[in-house]
Amino acid sequence: MKAIIRLKAGKEFSTMKIHNIENPQTQSGELKVKMISSRINPVDMDLMKGFPSLKYKIQQVGGIDGAGIILEIGKGVTNFGIGDKVLFYRMFSDIGTWAEEITIPANYCAKIPNNIDIKEAGAIALPLLTAFDSLQQLNAKKGEKILIHGIGGGVGFQALQIAKLMGLYVIGTGSQSDKPDLVKAGIDQFIDYKTQDFSQVLKTKEVDYIFDTLGDEILKKSIALQPKKIVSVKFVDTSQMHKAGVNLPGILKWLMKLMMGKFSKMATKNKVQLIGQVTGANGKLLQQAIDLIQNSFVSRKYNYVDFSTIEIEGLSNKSIGKIIQF
Repeated sequence: MKAIIRLKAGKEFSTMKIHNIENPQTQSGELKVKMISSRINPVDMDLMKGFPSLKYKIQQVGGIDGAGIILEIGKGVTNFGIGDKVLFYRMFSDIGTWAEEITIPANYCAKIPNNIDIKEAGAIALPLLTAFDSLQQLNAKKGEKILIHGIGGGVGFQALQIAKLMGLYVIGTGSQSDKPDLVKAGIDQFIDYKTQDFSQVLKTKEVDYIFDTLGDEILKKSIALQPKKIVSVKFVDTSQMHKAGVNLPGILKWLMKLMMGKFSKMATKNKVQLIGQVTGANGKLLQQAIDLIQNSFVSRKYNYVDFSTIEIEGLSNKSIGKIIQF
């Protein structure tokens, strides 16, 4: 069986190659899945560089999410059947979806509705779960306003669909090239980040919530707008890292808190509740998310790359955002 594995820890995807590995054996509580598609996420590259406290194998199979068809069911699994189409997101400590067949804990998985193409499902597992988990923390009310940064990206676009279903007024920063899809998904106000500064377009306290996928200066400007709450995937809350299977050593926790301190202080000064989003593997939550959006799901065009092409050309930074077809 072929898989994309890391030959050594490094800074580039060039450390990853396709190799033959043993076919995995299905254990109790697991599913064996024939892979159909998997997104190449930015976090995949970060994890392949090596992540503190995560002791990966040198020849570690890459990939953190995807979609496929169930081939076998392990002992004790009762809520899935052979032939079911599923999507999933793994823990940082338990990666490995870039292979022709994988085994995965059943409680990481969710069933794919019939109206959503399985190839596209493999492109949205991580973005959908992250967006759903993030917006749930806002406890927002119908009619309130939310600003979503990077709304044309994978996570931002799923957040748009979920926010509209929550009855929120959605403002988004993004690129003009994504605007047709954003309009189709129901965006209320679009801000072109190349020609407009959102902090000048919007007034202080004009939005109730902000969902930040970009961090740094964008996060600083967002705090200055004084919304009630900000959920940021770029603000690291060390107390929540266990959700992703990460147990940071004390010195790294201290350093991370030191790095994040400037944002915490600014949020306190502006009376903003700043929430750091950490997404963990959670099949139940993923099922809730996919069930929520299925009837109004907005399909997008993705850049797919065949597994066989990767075998010839390999991976690079330019591969991020593409969807592997197995």
